Amino acid sequence: MVDALEVMQSLFWDPSTSTWPDGIDWTRATFNTHILTTLSMMATYENFMYSSEIRKYFSEAAAFYTGENTTSLITQKYDDQQWVILEWLEGIKFINLYSDMDAKFKGQKYSPDFAHRARVFWDLASQGYNTTLCGGGMIWTNQLAPYKNAITNQLFVASSIGMYLYFPGDSNPNPSSVLNSTYNSSQALPPVKAHDPKYLKAAIKEYNWLSTSNMTNAQGLYVDGFHISNWTSLTSIGSGKCDARDESLYTYNQGVVLSGIRGLWDATGNETYLTDGHGLMESVINATGWQSMSDGSWAGLGSDGILQDLCDVDGSCSQDAQNFKGIFFHHLTLFCQPLTMGESQQKNQNDSVIFNASPAQAQDHQTRCDSYEPWILHNARYAYATRNATGVYGGWWDANDTIPMGWTSSSSGAADVMNKGIPQNRIWRLPSNPPIPAAGMTSVANGSASDLNDRGRGRTAETQNGGLALMTCLVNAQEG
Repeated sequence: MVDALEVMQSLFWDPSTSTWPDGIDWTRATFNTHILTTLSMMATYENFMYSSEIRKYFSEAAAFYTGENTTSLITQKYDDQQWVILEWLEGIKFINLYSDMDAKFKGQKYSPDFAHRARVFWDLASQGYNTTLCGGGMIWTNQLAPYKNAITNQLFVASSIGMYLYFPGDSNPNPSSVLNSTYNSSQALPPVKAHDPKYLKAAIKEYNWLSTSNMTNAQGLYVDGFHISNWTSLTSIGSGKCDARDESLYTYNQGVVLSGIRGLWDATGNETYLTDGHGLMESVINATGWQSMSDGSWAGLGSDGILQDLCDVDGSCSQDAQNFKGIFFHHLTLFCQPLTMGESQQKNQNDSVIFNASPAQAQDHQTRCDSYEPWILHNARYAYATRNATGVYGGWWDANDTIPMGWTSSSSGAADVMNKGIPQNRIWRLPSNPPIPAAGMTSVANGSASDLNDRGRGRTAETQNGGLALMTCLVNAQEG
């Protein structure tokens, strides 16, 4: 894990610009998020053995506050904006954890800025919640024909409950999160206190809608999302229902909801949330062919027990899709944190709003999470084997010369927007057909290579981020 972090920062981080130049806006936000979680793992390891590394890498994570392109992000889709919320909440969580462990750590000075950016971006993203269509749920973007997709809605669960649990409050009136920006006093934001119930209400309402939206397929996996049949304009909404489902399957759509579910448990103690999360995990593991399919056949989300996206097999992953598996494992890490049972743990996590589990509840959750460890280790071994001479992870963790039986490059009823771009048709686009930025749609540069992980976009900051998140998940499973 620590080696993966070192490679990520030594090869892909640019201190002169305080960013990862090869990333794009939303993938950079996840890089920082995963690094901050890794630092939390390092902080709780034996005898402060990583204290110098923690300070070094935290200084880079904090520097990205100025390197992040917020001017661009505020104009992007509602899912893009929400990665920023999760990022800076993770920074606050790390600061709270490590400040209690190292009296010399001065990270608390960053918390107000981190909190303000998270608050500004939650306010922006929450504008995507819409009850006119489908009775609720987030739309992906207001720049296209309405599409209510899994990732945007899952992120709204995770970001909203994260704001309730970890946001420390914000009294900065500036409606911008850019440092030292000027604004008209008539635009001043009111102060928001920690644990504002509006965030909890939004998370519960959103998950209630998502979990009853018919967005899971026969395997129990989240598909990509819904269009509205015959919608043509804001005044002609067709059926008004989520009734045209896109069947695309992506690994990250199974992951983000896990941390949201865990947060809902922490806030309410409602066991249904944990039950839903563990049920989804069983579906994901089955869909990799783990144990149930030993012949190497494609099982929906992989083969040979190894998590994969369809595009991994033929090297056609976009920059967006190269980031997906790491996101899944990051959110599994958060879901499988031990349940809080006492006030001493509450102090380490977040004062008084975390629900206290009974010993039986905590043991049941831990037992079920422990059962995932062999599968996580299996994936980690294969991912580790993809590293090149400089230690950079590849993206296809099951790289071999054999295409899995049953694999196809696309599924029936699936547009695969995340790898092939947004179709030029009225289902996806507004009548004016505006140009939509497609930063993640980097063309495939290398169609064939002796090393199958050098095909397509090859090894990138995104594939390294995936390796880091997976190794952090393994450490959590084995050491947590």
